[in-house]
Amino acid sequence: MENMKNIEIIENYQLMYNKYDIETLEFNIDRLSLKKLLVTQKLTTEFCKLYLLNPEEHGMCVEDHYISIDDILLYQKHIIREELKITIEDT
Repeated sequence: MENMKNIEIIENYQLMYNKYDIETLEFNIDRLSLKKLLVTQKLTTEFCKLYLLNPEEHGMCVEDHYISIDDILLYQKHIIREELKITIEDT
């Protein structure tokens, strides 16, 4: 809990100008557009599985509900299809 005191509160517009660690993004998930996160930040496969592919709880707008695996692979160049598939299937 001590670590949470150092986490910055961020808004959507800041995503275009800065890169944030996964812990900060998760802390702020209810303030941020999933689509903007996808396009502007370097995300992990686990983050994509938990948030981008399950927008029911954290989606802010209609476009957040239409993020696909192909979108993730397009914007997250470091993620490969097989790795994402394994993460999704691992429940």
